[in-house]
Amino acid sequence: MIAECGLEGVNTNSIARRAGVGVGTFYRHFEDKHAFLRACMAEGLESLQADLLAAQAATAGAEVREQVRASLVAFVGFAVRDPARFRLMFSLGHSLSPRFRGGRGLSHRAVERALYGMQERGDVDPGLNPAVAARAFTAAQSQAVLWWLQDPDAPEESDLIDTLVRLHPAIACRI
Repeated sequence: MIAECGLEGVNTNSIARRAGVGVGTFYRHFEDKHAFLRACMAEGLESLQADLLAAQAATAGAEVREQVRASLVAFVGFAVRDPARFRLMFSLGHSLSPRFRGGRGLSHRAVERALYGMQERGDVDPGLNPAVAARAFTAAQSQAVLWWLQDPDAPEESDLIDTLVRLHPAIACRI
C-alpha cells in the first residue's frame, strides 16, 4: 500500500485493514506507520544483503566481471521478486527524513573497499576516487532498476544487467 499510495496516502487503520488485523494488533507490533515502514525496509534490506552475500560467495575467486555480474543479477532479481519493497527501499525510503528512515540502507562500502584494493593492485585507474565512484554507482544502479521496473518499454532484464556491468567502476575504470 505504501509503495502504491506513498506514506502520506496511508494510515494505520488502512494498513491494519489491508493486513486483516485490528488496529490494536497493529499497535502491538508497531508504534506508528513510520515504524512499520522501517520494519518493511529493514526486512527487505536483510533479504537483499543475503542475496548479495550469496552471489559474492558463489563467485569468490572468479574474474571481476563475473563477480560484478553475479551481484547485479542478485540485485535485479530481488527487485523482480519484490518490486513493491524495492520501490519502498530505493525511492520512498530515500525521501524520508533521517528521523523516520532509521539510518539504514544499502551500503556502498563493499564497492568502495573493492575499488581501493583494485587501485592498490594497479587494476583500476589511480585517478578514480573510490568513495565517489562507489556512491555514484550504487545510486545509479538503484535508480536504473527503479526506472526499469516501472517503464513498460524498458529493455530486457539481460540488457539492463549487461549495461550495469559495463558501467560498474570496477569494469569501466580498469587499466
